[in-house]
Amino acid sequence: MQPNRNQIQLFSLIAVSMLAHITMGGGRVAASLYMLHNGHSAMMAGFAYSAYSLLPALLSLLMGRWIDRVGPRRVMRTSQVIMVVGLVAPALWLSLGSVLLAALVCGFGFASYMLAANVAVSIMPFQFEGERVGMLGWLAMGNSVAAVGGPAVAGYVIDHGGFGAAYAVMAVIVSASLVASFLVDVPGGVGGPAKARSSGVSVVRQVFTTPRLLRIYLLAMVVSISFDGYAFMTPVLGHERGYSATLIGMTMSSFAIGSFAVRALLPWLSRRFVEWRMMMLAYSLTAAAFFMLPLVPNVYLHGLLGFCIGLAAGGGQPNILSLIYRAMPDKAGEGAGLRAMMGNSMGATGPWIYGSLASLAGAAPVFLGIGVIAAVASWQSLRGYRLSLKSGTGV
Repeated sequence: MQPNRNQIQLFSLIAVSMLAHITMGGGRVAASLYMLHNGHSAMMAGFAYSAYSLLPALLSLLMGRWIDRVGPRRVMRTSQVIMVVGLVAPALWLSLGSVLLAALVCGFGFASYMLAANVAVSIMPFQFEGERVGMLGWLAMGNSVAAVGGPAVAGYVIDHGGFGAAYAVMAVIVSASLVASFLVDVPGGVGGPAKARSSGVSVVRQVFTTPRLLRIYLLAMVVSISFDGYAFMTPVLGHERGYSATLIGMTMSSFAIGSFAVRALLPWLSRRFVEWRMMMLAYSLTAAAFFMLPLVPNVYLHGLLGFCIGLAAGGGQPNILSLIYRAMPDKAGEGAGLRAMMGNSMGATGPWIYGSLASLAGAAPVFLGIGVIAAVASWQSLRGYRLSLKSGTGV
C-alpha cells in the first residue's frame, strides 16, 4: 500500500527526531558519569542529570508561544542548532562548567524540539480526527527506541575515546539530524497560525477559566503522576521485598515494553475509540494495577502489572495532545507548552512526595494513593466523554 503524505512526513520526522534524541539519551549519561569519574559527589551527578529538565520546567509555556509565532519547522531547526552548540562546548573545553552548560542548553534545545515536533504532527490535515492520536503515538514510539540507543552510543564512545569524544560524536549526530531535516519532507509549515498572532487571551487564563479545558490538563498531570510513581516507587517496593537489582530492572523494563506496544497500536485503536474513551480505559487499568501492586506475591506478577501501567501511560500523552489541539487549534504550541510545564512540575515534586510518604508508612500507601487518583481520573474521563457528546465538539 502506497503511504500517504502524512505518513511520509511522519516517518521523516521520526528519523530526524531519533538522531536528535542522542542529546537527551546520551547526554544525560555522559553528564552524570563525568561527575562521578572526576570525583564529584553523587548529588552533583544527580544535579547534572536533572539540569536537562530545569529550563523546560520553567520555559515550556514560552516555547509554545514561540512555536505558534514562527511555526514548528523553524523552531525544530533552530533547536537543533542550539543542541549542537551545547554539545560542542564540552567537546572543545571539557570541564565541570562546560558539562553543566551543555546540560542546560541541550535540555532546552531538545525540549523545544520535541514540543515543536508534537505540534507539527498535531496540525497535520487529517481526514479523520482519530488519526492524529495514532500519528502522535508513532512519534513517541520512535523516541522510545532512541532513548535506548542514545545511552549505548555515549557509553561506548566514553569507554573508547573519553568524554570529549562522546560530546563530539553527539554533536555530529545532531548535526546530521539538522542536515536530514532539509533533505526529507518534514512537517510543520514555515509560519505560525494567523489566529495565534491575533488572539490576545493567554492559554493559562483560558484553561483556568474553562472547566472542560482544565479537566484535560489535570488529567495530563495524572499521566505524569502514574509514570513517575511507578518509575520511582518500584525500586522502593522491590527493596522492601528483597528483590535483586536484576529483578527490579526487569519490572522497570516491563513498563517500557508496555508503553512501546500501545504506541505501536494507537493508529488501530484510534479508529475504534475516541480520546476520552481511551483515556477512561487507560486510567481504569492504571488504577487497578496500582491497587494490586502492594498485594502481588512475586516479581513476575509485579512485572505484568508494570506492563499494564506502561500500556495505560504510553497511550495517555498522544490522546491528551490530540484533545489540546482540538480544543485550541489556533494555539497548539502554547497549549502543548502549558501541558509540558505542568507535567515537568509534577515530575520534579512527585518523587520527593512519594519518598517522604514511603519513609513514613512504606511503599504500599503510595501505590494505593496513586490508584485512587487514577480511579478519579477515569471517572473524570467518563464525564468528559459524556460532555463531549452533548456539545458535539468531541472535546
